[in-house]
Amino acid sequence: MSQPTPDTPPCVAYCSRIDLNPSRLAAVLWFAWLALVCIVILAAVVLPWFLRITLCLAVCLPGIRCIRSFVLLAGSQAVRSIEWSEEGDFGVRLGPQLEPYSATLAAGSFRWGVQVWVLRFMTPVGLRPVLIAGGVQEEERFRRLSRCLTTHLRRASGRRSAPAVTIRPKV
Repeated sequence: MSQPTPDTPPCVAYCSRIDLNPSRLAAVLWFAWLALVCIVILAAVVLPWFLRITLCLAVCLPGIRCIRSFVLLAGSQAVRSIEWSEEGDFGVRLGPQLEPYSATLAAGSFRWGVQVWVLRFMTPVGLRPVLIAGGVQEEERFRRLSRCLTTHLRRASGRRSAPAVTIRPKV
């Protein structure tokens, strides 16, 4: 059996931690959207060139910064790892040094489709959003996290179970 690394807590039968991998596909799609916005601004907006370029920069610079920390998980503000308990307690590790912080799931977190989570964590150092794409994560841990998040978000909304299907066949 190999020796555990000092940064990683021992993981016995049930591990409630996921080390996140960046989604390059989401980053490419986001960059394409930013490029499309700039093309529209430069080609279709009737303003002087100086103002068009200023508008493009005003859209692109925050967008690129957001892609860097939110999708590519780079920089000191990026969520690199998530730890959770079945009671709904969360912890995150930020930046390349993997500094641990306690966190709570903030309003605005949601699941987009089957494979993508957009999470917002409130930490002592501020709000930290992260995009988690299931296709690039370890599958078993992603499923465990999804189950915990679904249960936690359902409890927060006041529902005890999944919404009932009320469509019945006509007789």
